[in-house]
Order: sequence, then C-alpha cells, then structure tokens
Amino acid sequence: MRASTKKLSLALIVKNEDRCLARCLRSVRAIVDEIVVVDTGSTDNTVNVARQSDARVSAYAWDDDFAAARNHAIAQTTGDWILMLDADEHASESLSAEIAAFVRQGPAVGRLRIVSDFRRGGQILRSQSFVSRLFPRGARFQGRIHEQLVSPLPRVNLNGELWHDGYLAVDKSGRNLRLLRRELEHRPANAYLWFQLAVEHNSLNQAQEAFACLERVLRLIKPTDAFARNVVVDYLYAAMALKRFENGLRVLASAGEWLDDFPDYYLASGLFYLHLVRSNPAKYIVHLPKIEQSFQRCLALGDTDQYRSVRGTGSFLASYNLGTFYLVLGNTPDARRCFETAARQGYEPAATMLERLATGAS
Repeated sequence: MRASTKKLSLALIVKNEDRCLARCLRSVRAIVDEIVVVDTGSTDNTVNVARQSDARVSAYAWDDDFAAARNHAIAQTTGDWILMLDADEHASESLSAEIAAFVRQGPAVGRLRIVSDFRRGGQILRSQSFVSRLFPRGARFQGRIHEQLVSPLPRVNLNGELWHDGYLAVDKSGRNLRLLRRELEHRPANAYLWFQLAVEHNSLNQAQEAFACLERVLRLIKPTDAFARNVVVDYLYAAMALKRFENGLRVLASAGEWLDDFPDYYLASGLFYLHLVRSNPAKYIVHLPKIEQSFQRCLALGDTDQYRSVRGTGSFLASYNLGTFYLVLGNTPDARRCFETAARQGYEPAATMLERLATGAS
C-alpha cells in the first residue's frame, strides 16, 4: 500500500490471460492501492494468478461490449483515480513513477505511451501511440470495440512506456472482426471502424480484405481525423503487397500537406517507389529519384511522438533503407555510412549488412 491522500485503483478486464497477467500486475503493484480484475469467462489459470497477486476478482458475463465491461470494472473500484490496463501490457519503471506523481497533481486525464510490437514484412517492429487510461473517478468508456474514454478534463501525455505485445497473437482477431462488423451495421459510415477492420484483416494476413477496407476508409476520412495519416500509410503498404501500384500512385499524387510532418508516410513512400521501380524499370524509372528523396525526408523529420508512429521511421529504418538503395546503385561508401548510422542506433539488420560488406558478401 502506498502512502498518498489520493487512492489509485488498477482495473482490468481479462479472459485467458495467464501468460501475461502476473507481469502486468507486478509492473504497477507498488503504486496502486487496490487491484480489481473483472474476468469475462477464463478457462485457464487467469483467476488464480489474479488472486495470488492480491486482486479482487469478480465475474462478468461477456456481452460483446468492451465499454460496458470497462465501465463495470470501474464500478467495482473504490479509488479516487483509476488506472485501466490490459493484461498484455506492462509498465516501465519510469512510467510507474510518473503515474504516481500524476495522481498527486490536479485533475486531468493521463494518456499513456503504448509501445506495441507487431509484425510487418517478416520483421517485428514497434509502434507507439497515446491512449487515455489514467483518470479521476467519474469518467466512463463509450463504444462496443476500440472504446474511447469520455471526459471533459484536459488530456496530458505521459512520457514513460507501457509495453504491449498483444498484436503478436492473433487468437482474438476473429472476435474483433465480428464485433467490428456488428458495429458497422449500425454505423456504416464510421471511418475509424473500417480502419480497425482493415487492421484486423492485416493481422490475419488477409491482404485483399484489408485493402478493400482501406479503400473505403480513404473515401470517408478527413485530414483532421487523428488516424488519417495511418490510413494513408497502411494503404501504401497494402498496395505494395498486392502490387496495386497504380492505386498507390493515385494516393501519392493526391497526398496533401497534412502528411508532410509524418516520417512514417515518407518511409512508406520510399519503399513504395522502390517496389514500383523494381516491378517495371522501363515504365517507372521516372520515379527513381523519389526513393532517395523520401528516405532523406524521413531523416530530416526524425522520429515523432506527435502521432501513432513506428519507431525508427525517422532514424534507423530510414537510414537502413537508404543504405540498401545506395547499395543497389553501387554506391558502397554511402551505403556503408547509412548502415553504420542505423547500427549505432541498435538496428541489427544494419549490423548484418556491415558484416556482409566487410567480407565481400553480396
């Protein structure tokens, strides 16, 4: 029990999370006054793990509504403040300390920096985004899936990291697809729901289905939508995967200035132009200079935490891909320089490329 005039409750909704629940609870145990775990029908050891961590466990009949389940969990707490986590997340030490300090300040909603591992193109990459999960009692969630916190209080980003590895598992995608389709029956013009449906199809390697959803989203989004930049980026990757190059070119031609500060857009653009030229050099050679220009723009922008972004798009990923481009052109000195930059930033594929260059391997 921590000493504070403000009581902080940790709340979770869970189902079959014995793989990771103890890790989550352990990461914040020292800063919370109570742990409330709402179980929606686990058949593994989840409930025992929760009780062994001194959590108060209650059962909840799952009704295909994440907001309802989260609000039920909030109702079981007694704290002045609520920290809402998922079992497949765990807080860094710096975030735990930051949460404890935040609760002692004036009322506001804390947006946690979630760092998520995910797969793309055979690699495990990391994205980061901010999500409202720390709030005074009185706020509630809304939305059957991809629920949002409703509160009039100002929102403040916390700097510490909340690690999330749930995207590496696909066992929940079938459920999510069903819930998203159900929501879309009632809100067929909701661009965010169509975008999330595309995300779920991508997680199942269903490229055609994801591409169809993204095409619909492009017709619905506005540049002011918080997720609009990510829609364009995901569309470019989908166009690459399906070799729908003319579709991708049309999106690039219509891209507005609102994308100019997003390194992920320029990384996707550089990779798209690279695949485009390789697919038909005679037809698309005019786009060759845009490959280097796009990667250089990434490096000029640097990494960002202003939007949901993949880590390294403004640093080591851009350097590495620029290096591979130089290598294809036969410019080994500049390729080596780029690989050295990416390797110093901890990107292992760049170190591998330097070893190959040192041994003369092609």
